[in-house]
Amino acid sequence: MSTGNGGDALAPIEVTGNRMKMRPRWIPTIEYTVQNMMISMATIVAACASLFFTSMVVLPLAFTRALFSRRSLTLLPPPASLKRGKVVLIVGASRGIGLEVLKQYCPEPGTTVIAVSKNADSMRNALIQLGDTPATLQMETIDLAGSPKAIAEAISILDEKYGPISHLYAISGISNHLKDGTPWNVDVAEQMIRVNVSGTVAMAMTMYERMKGRKYGKICIVGSVAGLFSPANMITYASTKAFINNFSTSLRVLASASNIDVVTVEPGFIDTRMTQKMRGQGSTVPGLEFASAESLASRMKSAVERGGVGVVSFPIRQSVMMSALKAVNPICEEVGRYWSMKSGMAGKKIT
Repeated sequence: MSTGNGGDALAPIEVTGNRMKMRPRWIPTIEYTVQNMMISMATIVAACASLFFTSMVVLPLAFTRALFSRRSLTLLPPPASLKRGKVVLIVGASRGIGLEVLKQYCPEPGTTVIAVSKNADSMRNALIQLGDTPATLQMETIDLAGSPKAIAEAISILDEKYGPISHLYAISGISNHLKDGTPWNVDVAEQMIRVNVSGTVAMAMTMYERMKGRKYGKICIVGSVAGLFSPANMITYASTKAFINNFSTSLRVLASASNIDVVTVEPGFIDTRMTQKMRGQGSTVPGLEFASAESLASRMKSAVERGGVGVVSFPIRQSVMMSALKAVNPICEEVGRYWSMKSGMAGKKIT
């Protein structure tokens, strides 16, 4: 950046080859440093209070929960829905986590599963490979890159055609990891926001409004631990997932008054097509850290059906680490985002 006098004096860092040399301007001021110290001290107080409340209040209640019968813990649908059986809508069901969730419901007689994907051929091939199942499988297509109005209409049509829908799994999401030659730019960022945020919200809100009128429903929305803390080069993808994490956890509170259970899923490193591409693009995360989509899907279904779980985090060790990093002050957050980017945690690509 040219300033007219002093050339690039406003640049925070000097890039020499692949190294970044810090300039004096980038050193935090005393006032800002003290502010960050205060944030860290407040975080310690809040964490201690959270630990005390969880240990002394929530943990005894959790032990008490084990004494209740399974029926008393079951979220019962209205009589009309009870006769119809489960109607499970899975958006993003053609591969990865969505396909594994679909497999979780296939053995259930009397359950109808609406398997939705943007690509009809991929969805059809996945269903063919599953073969005959006790559950009734239906195939539909929805493009989450479309307008919110079009998505809302598509969801409403499915609810009227197959419903009432009792379960929604909102799993679809995109990242430009899948295309090696796609650079990070405004078009890529806009598309990710359109699908991961606008499309997901339109789908979830439409289903929520319809379930609210019936006073029953289960909604499961997939965010990511990347929305808690991530390398700087995951800038758009992680930002969209941070939105989804916050949106779905807040929706859980609002929806509880209408007998609707909302579960947020925050996957860590799961072995999917996206993470396989990320590893091929230079990710330094060890292969043993990538958990199976099947294991995650099993935990998702358990949380949705049993209740009592607001957030499904898996692998747990990764979620614990990212949640802890979320508590660092802004100065340390910048350092952490820079270090994790330079170490190649998410590969070399900007998403």
